[in-house]
Amino acid sequence: MLGGDFRDRLGVCTAPHCDRVYVDVSRNGTRRFCGTACQNRVKTAAFRARGRTA
Repeated sequence: MLGGDFRDRLGVCTAPHCDRVYVDVSRNGTRRFCGTACQNRVKTAAFRARGRTA
């Protein structure tokens, strides 16, 4: 994997407390999370934080 065609597409999940590595197969290569569970957790936390300050 590290020496293959996908080495430029490897990424580390940007969610807190997650250190998973993934292969970004999106068209433009802008994936940030390893899966939808991490993405939902981060976006829900941001939504709740915005609701508390307003």
